[in-house]
Amino acid sequence: MWEFNLVATLDSGGSFIHLIRELELYGDFRKTEFLGVILGQVEDPAAFLEMVLQKRAGQMTAFQDLGRLLPVERIFHFTLENFVEGACEAVRPYVAQLPGKRFYVRLERRGFKGRIVSPEAEKAIDAFIENELAESGQTAHIDFEHPDAVIVVETIGDRCGVGLLTRQMLERYDFVRVG
Repeated sequence: MWEFNLVATLDSGGSFIHLIRELELYGDFRKTEFLGVILGQVEDPAAFLEMVLQKRAGQMTAFQDLGRLLPVERIFHFTLENFVEGACEAVRPYVAQLPGKRFYVRLERRGFKGRIVSPEAEKAIDAFIENELAESGQTAHIDFEHPDAVIVVETIGDRCGVGLLTRQMLERYDFVRVG
């Protein structure tokens, strides 16, 4: 299975062909069956985010068609029946980074329309995180207004990428944002 570590989306009104050609200069980027969604694999996602930031700041036209760019670290295939379980396992490594912090989970679903309900899945993953923390005597608080971290869960058909966005990332990169 080809593993991606970035999910890119096209800015409204942007040129898909222009964006994918620009991205392909820096890594392995592939279009998906979903309109305006590109998956990418780069050697160092953090360095790639920084490069995009610098290029956008230095050139008016650099990455102008980029809507969002989200780094993801954990990839898994799923079925409708095992999606929430798989997502919970994928977020488990992030639980250790959340004690005492404010966070929330954001699911961007592409595919399985009407069969995966984003708010329900987000609540289930939130509950999993809170239970994991409680078992170790710790807590974290769900906060949509001023989070310290956002756990992104990005489905593309039957594949899912999960990542942790820190407040610092969200503040530094205007193109790293949840939908």
